[in-house]
Amino acid sequence: MDRIHKEECVTVDDAALDLKISRTTLYNYLNFLGIQRHKFPFDRRTYILKPDLERIREFMKASR
Repeated sequence: MDRIHKEECVTVDDAALDLKISRTTLYNYLNFLGIQRHKFPFDRRTYILKPDLERIREFMKASR
């Protein structure tokens, strides 16, 4: 399995700001779409992959 690097990810906080939604709403999308969260050693933050951020953005656009 390939390793995931921080450069390929965005924090949950930054993703929520970018999408203009709350963190709670973002977590609801993550759960609904089955998107995996990632953590890195010595870092408390939670990350998602950048392509997954775009997937959420497209889902939000389609559901309006």
